Order: sequence, then structure tokens, then C-alpha cells
Amino acid sequence: MYSEYRSVQLLVSALKEYNVKHIVLSPGGSDIPIIHSIETDNFFKCYSVVDERSAVYFGIGISQAENTPVACVCTSGTAVSNYLPGMTEAYYQNVPIIAITADKNPHFQGQIETQKIDQINLFNSVSLKSVDLPYSNDPNDDWLCERLIKEAITSAIYHSKGPVHINLPIVGSYNNYSCNSLPPIRKVLKINYESGPIVWNSYIKKIHNAKKILIIVGQNILFTEEDKKYIERFFELYNCFISVEHISNLNCKGCIYTYSITETGNATTEEYIPDLVISIGNNISSYSLKPLLRKNFKKFTHISIDASGRYRDTFKGLSDIFECSPQFFFKYFVQNAPENSSNDLAYYSLWKKLEEKIDITEFEFSPYYVAQKLSTIIPENSVLHLAILNSTRIMQFFPLNKGVKVFSNIGALGIDGCLSTFMGQQANINNQLAFCIIGDLSFFYDMNAVGIKHLNKNSRIILLNNGGGAEFHLFMDKNKIPTLNNFVCAEHTKTAKGWIESLGFDYYSAHTKKDLDDCITIFSKASEHPLFLEVFTDKEEDARISKVFFQKLAPQRTIAQTAKSLVKKVINKLS
Repeated sequence: MYSEYRSVQLLVSALKEYNVKHIVLSPGGSDIPIIHSIETDNFFKCYSVVDERSAVYFGIGISQAENTPVACVCTSGTAVSNYLPGMTEAYYQNVPIIAITADKNPHFQGQIETQKIDQINLFNSVSLKSVDLPYSNDPNDDWLCERLIKEAITSAIYHSKGPVHINLPIVGSYNNYSCNSLPPIRKVLKINYESGPIVWNSYIKKIHNAKKILIIVGQNILFTEEDKKYIERFFELYNCFISVEHISNLNCKGCIYTYSITETGNATTEEYIPDLVISIGNNISSYSLKPLLRKNFKKFTHISIDASGRYRDTFKGLSDIFECSPQFFFKYFVQNAPENSSNDLAYYSLWKKLEEKIDITEFEFSPYYVAQKLSTIIPENSVLHLAILNSTRIMQFFPLNKGVKVFSNIGALGIDGCLSTFMGQQANINNQLAFCIIGDLSFFYDMNAVGIKHLNKNSRIILLNNGGGAEFHLFMDKNKIPTLNNFVCAEHTKTAKGWIESLGFDYYSAHTKKDLDDCITIFSKASEHPLFLEVFTDKEEDARISKVFFQKLAPQRTIAQTAKSLVKKVINKLS
């Protein structure tokens, strides 16, 4: 019988799934639910070592003799500290030791609680991974608990190998063992260049049989022409399409710009849900695609292509990590595709029809109008940096010319370094032009970066100055919160003109459509000085235009529903 603690059940289930049979147990109180759940399961071979100073060393010996990972379990307090020498030895010998430490209620850290020390960071310098499991018994914590356990175990047993730490709080009774079965664990495999053809070939059938493959390309991927060749061929051979945004920096056969589709809620029904997700790269701009997939995570499997082997279960359905380059992955499955492979285009066509329904007409004077105009004049092969939130959002609805490389600091989504990052990007360009689209709060936060002396005459900065944070007017009602503009939106009357001109920029401003139309083409041409355009709009009016625009693209939703959705997405992103 197993403990009623879900974290213990998931831990034991994962140990079995990853074939971790050898367990070194040290006696104590806090670890009783873990020990008893393991010792009564015939799958495990248990060893009793009272002295925790010896336990990990004993585990090292087993691991080296049997060429297998070994788990060591101890109680809370200084017992955990006594693991440190052995963990250090395991780290420098690359021995896969899984240190499982019981803990007390985390609420009482630093509150003179019996046997409660800070166990979480004890092995940071000598472990490949250290995780602290949620102590709640709420089933909603299952995914987090399972993910953390699998992150730790896979870090221990794959490639470089070495010790990891799993800290598990035990809160409540030690005497409940009424559970007679373990929750299922979906084992996550790491496949790399050395895995061999048998392992790789086992995935050919899985991919071939999938009817709806969604390839998601995140940011920070710069594809070569060779990469594109194999990605396009993969699209021709398998039932897939490629979800991209501007920051994906990929535009080839099979690509669909899904931002406008997902953000307007036009792909939420069952037919749009994939049965296989293949992800590449880092974060995406979309606020809605991740929640959509997470809501339906039981309906698909997820393959992550990540050369570093990072465990990133973005959509809650991760099954396999391919530790290789995207080119290697796509080339392999192209060259080894079954002879009858051919994309029937049904899934691609389903999403493509939604993309084609997006009707973009001319906007009122607003950031959207600016983005619409810029998209037509930014030359091929230019550099484009999109500051976070609105600057990133507005450009997603308009196509860019071929070869424009797009960047955005959405990795951590902070306003503090957008301009500094752009200045680095523009510092060494030659014949290209480099554009930065940035909001006023982001600009004035980081305005000193423009004074960095490595300023290129091909630099183009477009400042969207609406006098504060229009973002917050998308989901907050000024009638209910009359002080909204004071601190939340940080209302201001600043202008960049004097500062920018003192740095040698040619300065332009626009208060109307005509102002913008009269000067915008200048920014697409060579110049003797860097160029700066400050566009003045009204934040509340910008928010209104944005709401109406989203409503138009999603006619089945009311403006109130659209605003409510934006509230949830933005709050989740900022929290």
C-alpha cells in the first residue's frame, strides 16, 4: 500500500517508470511515507544505511557496480546536510544519484520549527538539478509535481549524468497508506545523436500516422537555407503545418502566421487541436496558443527539439526531447520517410482558411496604423526590434518583406532593456537598416541607451508616445478606477525631441495620418544620420481602437468578452 500523499505516489511511480530500482533508505520520521511506499513495492531493491554521511557514498558504489541510477532517501534536518560530501563526490564523478529528502511544512521556514532547516539550496553547487515539490495534496498540483520529478530524474540519467535533488515536504499524518495503486506517469525520453537508428526509427511511424501535426516555432531561431529545405520537405511528407510569428524568423512553404487566429479566439474547437505538437525555439508572442493547448493537453503528445536537452513542458503534454539541431531532426525524418508519405493538407488547409479570413482594413490613426505603414516600407533583409507587449502585438497582423530579422525581449518580458538590446543589434550593421518600434514607458525607462556611442546612421527608432501605459486600459475601467492613469498607467507629458536631437538623430514627429504619411518613406532610405520618429497618440483612444479591432476579427465574441479575455492573458503574463 502507498501513502495517500499524491507527491509520494507520483515520485514512486516515476522511479518505477524510469527503472530506478536501487534505493538506499535512512531511518527517520519525516521520510516514513516515502520509505513505506517504496519498501512494500516488490519492484524496488532496498538497502538500509543509518548514517546519512555513508548513504550517498554507498549509493555511488551500487551505481558504479551496476551501471544504474540509485536513489537515496533521508529524513529532514541535518540528515540532509550529511548528504553533502557524497553528493559532491557524485557530482565530480558524474554518478547518477537521486537524493530524495523529506521536509517539514514550508510555511514554518525560519520559525523555530523542529527539524526545519533550509534544505532546498543545500546542493545547488554539486547537483545537476534541484527541485522542491509542492506540499499540497490538491490534484491540481499533480502536473507541477510530476514535471519537477521528471526534470530531476532525466537530468540525472541522461548524457553528462550526475546527482540531483528532490525535496519533498510531508505535512500531516504519517499513517495513511490506503492507496493500492500508483498514478500513471508519462515517461519523457531524451533522444540524441547517439541514441541509434532503432530508437530514431521508432518515431517514423508515430509521425507518419499522425493526422494533425502542429509545428510551433518560437523566437531566437535563425534558419539557414538548408534548414528551410528540410522543413519544407517535411511539410510535404507529413500531415502538418508550421505555426510562426515574426519573431520565429521563418517564412517558407507550410508556414501560417497564427497570432491573429489564436488571439481572436477563432481556433478553439476540437477540429483545430493537434494530435502531435513539435516545438522549436523559445517563447512565442501569442497569449492564447499556450492556454489552448494546455486545456487540451491530454489529446496530443509533444516532441520538443532542443539541442541542450532542456525539459520544457510548455503545453503540459511533453513526451520526448530530441537533443539535436532542427536541421538534423527534419533531415532524418525526411530521408527516412515511408515511401507512401504525403501531406493530405487537411490540417494545413483548416488553419489556412482562418488566416485568409482575417480582414485587415485601414486603421484610424493609432499604433496599428503606424505598424501597418511600417510593414510596407521596411526593406528586405533589415533588422526589426519589437519592444514588448503592444509593440510586439501590433506588428503580428501585417506581413513583412523577405529576410527581415525580427527580435523582441519576450524571454523575460521586461521593459528595462528593449532599447539597449536594439542598440547592440544596430551597432555593427552595414548596408542594412535597423528599426526599433518601442512604447513610451519602455523608451523613457531605457533612454540612456540611445547615448551609447556605437550609433549607426542606419538606425531607425519609432517611438509610440501615447502619454502612458495604454496596455492597462485594455482590461481596466477608468470609470471604476478613476486613478488609473496616475500610477498604474504612469501618465506623463514627456517628449524625446530634445534628447534625441542632441545625440545627432534627424527627428520627425507625427500627430495625424498625414504627418506620418509625409515622412514614413524617408525611413526606408539611406541617410547621413540615424532617424527618429515620435508618434503622438492618446492611450485611451488607442485602447478603444484595439478593442474594436479584436472584436471585428472575432465577431462571435462581444467586446466585453474580448476585454475580459485580454485581462486574464495580460495579468497572467505580467504576474
